[in-house]
Amino acid sequence: MNDLVESLIKEFKKQRIIRGNIYDNFMFYSYKVLGADKDDKYKHTRASILNYMTQNKNEILLKLTKD
Repeated sequence: MNDLVESLIKEFKKQRIIRGNIYDNFMFYSYKVLGADKDDKYKHTRASILNYMTQNKNEILLKLTKD
C-alpha cells in the first residue's frame, strides 16, 4: 500500500500549481486517479485505500510538504 501512496505523491508533486490545503487537494487527486467516475466492482478497494490514507494523514502530509 505504501508503494501506491508513494507513487500517488510523486505524480501529485509533478503538478505545476498546487493551491489551498495540500492534503485535501492530494486526497481529491487520489480519488480522481483511482477512478472516482466509475461505479464498478473496485469501489470497496478504492474506499479502503482512501481510508488507509486518512488514517496516515500526518505521515502523508509530511511527505507532501517535504521536497
